[in-house]
Amino acid sequence: MPLGPCHYGIGTLFMQVAYPFANYNLFFYVYVLSFYGRAKQDRRFLEALRALESKLVNGKIVVERPNQKLAGFVFCKKGEPSDLGTERYHEILKNLGA
Repeated sequence: MPLGPCHYGIGTLFMQVAYPFANYNLFFYVYVLSFYGRAKQDRRFLEALRALESKLVNGKIVVERPNQKLAGFVFCKKGEPSDLGTERYHEILKNLGA
């Protein structure tokens, strides 16, 4: 059974916001596809964007799955808002013309 916007059963780890970008996850998926005009109109991309937006807290990206070696740094603490991650999110919005 497909999970979330990926429709291919990638799994629950995919749906967790991981930062910094070191593996394939929802945040990285939306970030990369935001650079492609054709993807921006695709319903699957828009669904993934909505899923990412639903995870924002006060307009900020909250890290759900940090890189293990970097988890002690302030910019990627688990369960905490990330200013650097939020900057990446704003790049997505800029790419979308928002």
